[in-house]
Amino acid sequence: MVIAYVSTIEKECFTRLKEYFDDVVNMNSIDEFISFYASHRNRDVVLIHRIESIHSLEALEDINFSNNIYIIVIGPDDINISLRAGKIGVDKYISRNDVNPEVVKKIVMHSQTIIKERRGKSNIAVFTGNSGGVGTTTIGINLAAMIAAKHADKNVLFLDFAHTKSISNLFFDAYQPEKSIVDVTMISRLDIDELFANGLMKYDKNLFFIPGIQRHTDREILERAENIQKILAFINFSKQLFDVILIDVGVFEDIELEIDLQEIADQIFVVTELSIPSMSILKTHIDIIDKSGWYSKTNIVVNREDSFGTITKDDAMMILSKDSLHNFEVDFTLPNDAKHLRACWNDARLVCEESPDSIFVKRLDEMIERYFFAPDLEINSKKKHSKPSFFSKVKQWL
Repeated sequence: MVIAYVSTIEKECFTRLKEYFDDVVNMNSIDEFISFYASHRNRDVVLIHRIESIHSLEALEDINFSNNIYIIVIGPDDINISLRAGKIGVDKYISRNDVNPEVVKKIVMHSQTIIKERRGKSNIAVFTGNSGGVGTTTIGINLAAMIAAKHADKNVLFLDFAHTKSISNLFFDAYQPEKSIVDVTMISRLDIDELFANGLMKYDKNLFFIPGIQRHTDREILERAENIQKILAFINFSKQLFDVILIDVGVFEDIELEIDLQEIADQIFVVTELSIPSMSILKTHIDIIDKSGWYSKTNIVVNREDSFGTITKDDAMMILSKDSLHNFEVDFTLPNDAKHLRACWNDARLVCEESPDSIFVKRLDEMIERYFFAPDLEINSKKKHSKPSFFSKVKQWL
């Protein structure tokens, strides 16, 4: 999340906001903001506009905003200006007599909940781990396969952005793929033909995937600024074709690609274990989540919760919430099902297919119903059914 402060009077945004949020940018005019917003359309943006008169407010009327912006206006204690602000779509009008850093901080924190609601049904889920081996990929690929199998009317896409050589493709029976996620950056136009020619593959009737990088050197290509923008454009385009998009970003790193992917996500699943070393590493990630405004869409998933040597969930939550803006909790837990997982991992097989009655798979079933197809999400998902059939567009490949 970016906080853009626009004012011709007081040039600096509340200094204390920089203690709580990473990206706070000061600007002198709405024109300057428009240029900034045009190049940051994939980021969630909170605009704080300090005005002196209704004429300054009117400058907002001609801007074509998307649903990832929340607008706060600080101005005179004037009911006419306040009413006009509401009419043109300002989310919050604050009298300059009542404003202070604490008030603004609370509004900014709440803005992310509003932005998430505007996006409607959650359909982009990012999975990230606090270290290698915690089960991020295992959880992601099995969830993708299970969602597709249990909800035949949903088109599911799995993307692997892990920065080491990808192995998820092995579980989808693509042992030596000719194309990978890197090839998406080479597409000149976004259409279904180009996607199939540049990495999109079908695993099952309604489950599709694009293999992750196959060479360590490909990581450098993915991290180029121009390619990041192409990847984000591709994901936004894919929302027209797929009901659920699951993205594995591997071990969390504070780099632009991962930050941008988590910014556009509807849900973030942070996979960890209940150990002191894991909590210490995770705490750094949680601090970034907190200051980026992602709290409302973040779910902490503990894998192997009943393993020997684990700490309690209460201890974990105390560590994670220390000196944080929010009280982070363990949202979901998975059992230590080494018996089934080890065998499937060694043979590169999906647990949900090889051991559908395992405790791991049964728990993933609960995760699907809670986070992907809860009743309140189903209401919004009906809007999706009006789009053209995905299968009519790709029938030549089915």
